[in-house]
Amino acid sequence: MASINDLPEEILEYILCLVSPYSDLRSCRQVCSRWYTCCQGVVDKRKTRFFSALKLGCIEWYSPVYPKDAIPISRRFSHSTCVYESSMYVFGGCTSTNTTFNDLWHFDLGVHKWTRLLTTGTYPSPKAYASMVTWNNFLVLFGGWTHPSLYPLHQQWVLFSELHVYDILGNRWTQLYYPGSPPPTAGHSATVHGSVMVVFGGLQKQEGTFASTNDVFCLDLVRQCWFKPIVSESMPNPRYGHSQIKLDDKHILIIAGCGGSNKLYNDIWLLTIPDNIYDRGSKWLWEYIIVEESEHMPSQMWYNPACKVGKSIVMLSTSGSGSASGGGSMSQLLVPGSVRRQPANVWVPTVQQPDVRHQEYPAERHHVEPDQNAQRGQFRLGAPPADPSESSGDENEDALQQGGGDGSGLRGRGRPRPSIRPNASSDRERRLQVLSRMKERIQELSRQKGGTKSAAASSRSVPLRSTLMPHLLDISQIISHRRAKWWPGNSSASIGIPPQPLLLYSLVLGRGHLIMFGGIHQDPSGGQGQETVSNAVTFISSPSNSYFVA
Repeated sequence: MASINDLPEEILEYILCLVSPYSDLRSCRQVCSRWYTCCQGVVDKRKTRFFSALKLGCIEWYSPVYPKDAIPISRRFSHSTCVYESSMYVFGGCTSTNTTFNDLWHFDLGVHKWTRLLTTGTYPSPKAYASMVTWNNFLVLFGGWTHPSLYPLHQQWVLFSELHVYDILGNRWTQLYYPGSPPPTAGHSATVHGSVMVVFGGLQKQEGTFASTNDVFCLDLVRQCWFKPIVSESMPNPRYGHSQIKLDDKHILIIAGCGGSNKLYNDIWLLTIPDNIYDRGSKWLWEYIIVEESEHMPSQMWYNPACKVGKSIVMLSTSGSGSASGGGSMSQLLVPGSVRRQPANVWVPTVQQPDVRHQEYPAERHHVEPDQNAQRGQFRLGAPPADPSESSGDENEDALQQGGGDGSGLRGRGRPRPSIRPNASSDRERRLQVLSRMKERIQELSRQKGGTKSAAASSRSVPLRSTLMPHLLDISQIISHRRAKWWPGNSSASIGIPPQPLLLYSLVLGRGHLIMFGGIHQDPSGGQGQETVSNAVTFISSPSNSYFVA
């Protein structure tokens, strides 16, 4: 009598490819040596066909539907996510009202089920923008940020330097105190190399103000201490919100980032670790990477996480090209207005303006009259005050240098005057952001409803700017020749409906697919409602009917 063992290996592999690549496939590998070999072939072919599907633009978007009685995870963005075996772990994050969490959720990638873990031990503080990595059977959580409560008023944002380790097997949090810890940091990145966690960049509080950094700190998880390595003089600019990719145990890739107000970066840097990572005297080498075909780079990079798939880096963004939308070349970074004007509920730290004393107008040039309303002070005719929003601090500084060191050639011009409303500038910026997003939305709708044949033909051949699509960076020669190349984006053959463009979501690599979770929608109306934040899980994979397509 024939049995399943009599099937050819090709047929057996096809049957096993229909099994979940997580716990089910792991159980099949334990049947016998023949099944183990077939399962290994299934894993390799899943990786190959997924990489081929990404290059061809033939991908499938899938979001699981949960039962009505299931308790979903709350909506959030700027959370911390990592994958361990058959599970995805999500910690913290915040809502559109800047309410932060300290909960830990477990998502079974095989059955698509959320479970909130009721852990023991010392819980981390509620926070977002923290880094979380896996090491052995542990989750290592560092840093983060939280918004203060409403009362008392005028509180500053809180940054953390907390270091917590979660024991996956023991379901327990433990807070660790190691010497040499970095200052409170948020928006940084981290990867694990052997038993050392390497942390780069982030936002720190320095001398009473928030500023980005380009420091590198290392945590020795075995020797239980922090140390700061010696790095080369040429290094990336200070930044946060970037992506850190582990190429191997000796190389780290830093992609994009934000250095502050109107300082968005699309550059790529390679960090080479010495052979002996524990040698405090060895220098770590930073190298700038030359990027080819930069016109194909994503239009928005700093808040879109990157993920390594094979010999490529994948980043999800809208279909606009980098050159047309502000990616530009590395020598002259042109930032698109839609990226520069972030939504009001997305964390973009403000840059404190220098305290500049108001320069009085010469009395002989302007007629001075008493203020009859307030019965105090004076006002001048013919000398309207300069709008502080019309000139930046850098412009005032340059003009001051041209007019003389004492400001004699520029007295009273271009200087921001104190406002009665302390938040007047931020309110005006918020209104401008809303108007700009509404204008872009109206233009997009007009393009979609255009009646000309040329517009209709172009809409069929070119995906809409509001459609998410994968962008691939070829890194096959990045270590040998210090070069990378962007592949042209293509989503014409995609299956399923991709989610609306999101900000500050998480993107991790599973077994033959990418997993996208959370984020905040690019709401053109600038709404602050809870519905603008997502808790959806989206799988990006190759089509299920392309198993034998390599």
